[in-house]
Amino acid sequence: MSISWLRSPEGQAIIRSARQYSDSLTAIPALRKKFSEIPPDLISLAFSQAQLQLRLEARWGASADELLLTDDGISQATRPEVARYRAEFIANRFGKEAHVLDMTCGLGFDSREFARHGLRVTCVEIDPSTAEYARHNLKKFDIAVHCADAAEFVIPNDIDVVFVDPARRDPSAAKDSLGNTKRIFNPSQWSPSWENINQIAKSHPVIAKVAPGIDKDELSDWDARWISSDGDLVECFLSSSGTGIRAAVLLDAKNDVSFEVLGDSTTVTSSLGDFLIIPDAALIRASALDAVAQLCNGGLVNEHIAWLTTSDSDAVSDLSQQTPSLAHILRIESHFKFSDKQLMTNLKGIKQSGVTVMTRGMQLDVEAIRKAAVKASSSGNQELVIAIYRDDAGPQALLCRRYLS
Repeated sequence: MSISWLRSPEGQAIIRSARQYSDSLTAIPALRKKFSEIPPDLISLAFSQAQLQLRLEARWGASADELLLTDDGISQATRPEVARYRAEFIANRFGKEAHVLDMTCGLGFDSREFARHGLRVTCVEIDPSTAEYARHNLKKFDIAVHCADAAEFVIPNDIDVVFVDPARRDPSAAKDSLGNTKRIFNPSQWSPSWENINQIAKSHPVIAKVAPGIDKDELSDWDARWISSDGDLVECFLSSSGTGIRAAVLLDAKNDVSFEVLGDSTTVTSSLGDFLIIPDAALIRASALDAVAQLCNGGLVNEHIAWLTTSDSDAVSDLSQQTPSLAHILRIESHFKFSDKQLMTNLKGIKQSGVTVMTRGMQLDVEAIRKAAVKASSSGNQELVIAIYRDDAGPQALLCRRYLS
């Protein structure tokens, strides 16, 4: 009843009216007075929808006023620039009029983008309530939404490609302080499971969105692209019937730019130079650091550590101008063998407006180190970055500043 009401003209009108309020203490009484014939529980429901829309708009920078949403749906929503990349990939690979089966459509965000790119779409969603929300969100695209278990759904004969974003959270687990349920890291426990996805791939081309931390040993000959959006590693994008390609895809949402770097390359090491280069996480996951090493004329600080170093200031300047950004660049001010005592000694007289601690190859209490560093140093007008990494000669520490081009 509540979902049907939210989808009704009356429900939509009250949601639109509720969008002007940000505080429930003000909104609920005002809405009840304005819509006195509407039950209070429906007024509260409409206000909650308005707040979810506004929250998603703040995150996306795009209108969500025609959508019905849930907390879980927002937390799992694909970023618009990532959905566009995926839709363009499918259109280029399978044709602009290809028929896509979205086997785990959720609220329908990916399917909306598929349809915007001219692709034909059929959806499947296991949860009845979520399926109703998806039907509302996809109605203007005339997309059918089937309420069924993806593992048991019979794939229509005219499907050209299957898209699947398996559920990777335990719906029965308690939620944390942010409202998120426990992540499922074992691919065999995803819904549908990795085994089921591989079975589907034997009869149909499959595009899959999975967690970026997936074990590479699970991937076999699937093509894998780790996607980073504005510096945030967001997913591993898989395509079946591949050749085992490993790549990083960097997206710049503001400039609508994408850049793909092939991975599984070997990068040489280099003596510590004047700069520390922290590659984008997608490049690290895809083992695609050689492209950055060539651009900065440098190498790895250690063969097992995914940080780079160089002394070529001209190359660093060029690297800093790359769009999308490939790395964070730090200027090294001092280098010493790391210990808590030595770090505190070396911080005396150092000025900072804030301290960031980053580590690689070591398990350290980063927050404890940061707090101690703030106390040991003095106030200034520039951020201090402490980079600590494992090395054959023992743990190393670098005191750095952000590079300003």
